[in-house]
Amino acid sequence: MAGLHSHPGKAAGGLARHLRGSALGGALSVLMLAPVFAAQTLPGPTEQLLAATNRLQPSDGQPHTPGLEHWLQTVSSAARTMNYSGVFITQRGEDISTSSLVHYVLPQGHFERIETLDGQRRIMVSLNDQVRTSWPDYRLTLIDNQAGQASFPRLLKTTDGEVDRNYRLERGGQERCAGYECQVSTILPRDDLRWGYRLWSLRDSQLLVKAQTLDTAGHVIDQVAFTQLKINIAPQNALVQDSLRQPPGYAVEHMKVVPVTLQSQGWALSAPVPGFKTVGVFRRSMSVGGKSSEVLQWLLSDGLASVSIFIQPASALTEPVAPEQRVGGTLALSRRMGDAWLTVMGAVPERTLRRVSEAVVRVQ
Repeated sequence: MAGLHSHPGKAAGGLARHLRGSALGGALSVLMLAPVFAAQTLPGPTEQLLAATNRLQPSDGQPHTPGLEHWLQTVSSAARTMNYSGVFITQRGEDISTSSLVHYVLPQGHFERIETLDGQRRIMVSLNDQVRTSWPDYRLTLIDNQAGQASFPRLLKTTDGEVDRNYRLERGGQERCAGYECQVSTILPRDDLRWGYRLWSLRDSQLLVKAQTLDTAGHVIDQVAFTQLKINIAPQNALVQDSLRQPPGYAVEHMKVVPVTLQSQGWALSAPVPGFKTVGVFRRSMSVGGKSSEVLQWLLSDGLASVSIFIQPASALTEPVAPEQRVGGTLALSRRMGDAWLTVMGAVPERTLRRVSEAVVRVQ
């Protein structure tokens, strides 16, 4: 893995030291700054990485509403198979940010480019299973070998009926959003361990245009929405080629993601968290400035919401990690477990995160 080149200078060094604080620090930074519905997309295709777990029954014992998961698959499929571009706004608590997005289906695969339009400039470019994040102000690029598969406007994280077991669908009316007539739908949780969602989708293709996360009282916690949207556009080859070209003079670092098993890593849950199942376990490693850092990421999901458990040696932390960090509806809880440092993170109710955190145990 590449180390920091000396020529990008002190600017890259500042961000590099932040990332070098640990692979955990780098992962949390990316997740906390990601758009709503993208905060838990790392790592990539969960259908290839499902862990061996028992099927979970509905947490309230009630029969599920048929058709919810099928419809969400249609929503996610539209986001993967259509060509579109636009500008979207993300609101997380009091923080509001604006980004541009371009998505093409090319002969070589799925191409996506997201650039922040306010605050610190950040450009994320993905082609299939590789995503490259660049910070022009720091002249630094981080390459990840797993692409986010459920970022806005994609939604569904797992299949196998998990969504229908944990949520039910209520259809609303129609509203105009980003210049299009949209169908409004509300996804209601079956218990108090997950949030609800209100979605606006195009009437014909079902492409997601706007999404809100709702608390138990129906108040908006987070939201993301296109303010400008063009669909069925022709790919701009010049934009693709320019985006895929590595900028000269940038330091290049690599985040390596390797799937592993919980058994091999020696961790387990002492009690299941209703509705959530393991969908992936990964070793995330990076090398910055010649120093390596590694963190275990254990991903749980109920089909829509997800919780990431990060575990690394406490001795590897070179910068302090706050016991609690919150951005909008996304919360991270951290604590020491013997010689390990545990961080549990997700856009779920606090009771859910604490239940997950308290259930994590060593098994060897």
